[in-house]
Amino acid sequence: MSPRSVIRAVKHAIGTHPQSEITVSASCLTGGCSWTLTATADLEAADLAAMTHTGRTGHPTFARTFQDVALVRRLELNAGQTETSPLPAPR
Repeated sequence: MSPRSVIRAVKHAIGTHPQSEITVSASCLTGGCSWTLTATADLEAADLAAMTHTGRTGHPTFARTFQDVALVRRLELNAGQTETSPLPAPR
């Protein structure tokens, strides 16, 4: 008899790691404008900064980048598990 493999689908979930925060950065897309917003975790302040730039210049379009640390969990293995794996050390 030869060995056999069993392959099955495993459900996963993904979300922001509870020990991290979402940050946003932005830049104005109006040609020739060099306005940028450095990464911040204060999402309301980021929105206000972009709206203030629009109010002062009339530039309405921005590229925004949201970043977080994602945590993927295997639902079956983590059922009832309350502990979250720690964030890895920065490289």
